[in-house]
Amino acid sequence: MNFISPLYKAALISRTANVLADACLENGQIVTAYCPNDTRLKGLDAPQSEIWLAFDGARDKRLCYRWELVRTGGALVGIDLDIHTALVLEAVNNGVLYELSGYADVQPAADDTALDLRMIPADSRYPECFAAIAPVYVKIGVDLLYPDAVYIANRHVLNGLEAVLERGCRAVLLLIAQRIDCLGVRADWIADGDYVAALKNLCDKGLEIICCGCTVSEHEVRIAARLPFSF
Repeated sequence: MNFISPLYKAALISRTANVLADACLENGQIVTAYCPNDTRLKGLDAPQSEIWLAFDGARDKRLCYRWELVRTGGALVGIDLDIHTALVLEAVNNGVLYELSGYADVQPAADDTALDLRMIPADSRYPECFAAIAPVYVKIGVDLLYPDAVYIANRHVLNGLEAVLERGCRAVLLLIAQRIDCLGVRADWIADGDYVAALKNLCDKGLEIICCGCTVSEHEVRIAARLPFSF
């Protein structure tokens, strides 16, 4: 998907809160930007990092910039969690995310499921599909690690995926990496071993894990590669 407005290069001063960051634009102006990502962003929020901000005039004048990209190790990484659903829908419609193609209707999942998408087949003899979308950021060597910390929300998502499996539906966990400088995704037993064990158990019951890498530029972010997942 394309960025709606041009991006402005800046230097990160500090991440002052989960959803706020101070940055210095190229003209020397200090601004506070909205950070559309409440994860820890390990390795991506170091002071003086080269970042890109979008100007969002519709937001509060005090927060009219939105942090979109950061450069790390020579690669651009997208941090905006709010675009994940749009990225997935674009990839499904373009046939890039072929594993989820062929459904007659794709809509948001009900709020009480903790999931993101509900896909309804044209033929009612086939099961519906429910998908949860999660970000992957931490890179060690050539691989990304998932999860990167203990998050209560992860447990709620697993419960939702297990519930739809028990109803006979298809359940998919989509791991989205807004970066292309990686070869695969590995389960991080150290970060949250209990969650990984529960995730593996659910995979044995039929849960599918699909990992995607994205091409990232100052103009767009797009799902472009499939990454293997390993426990």
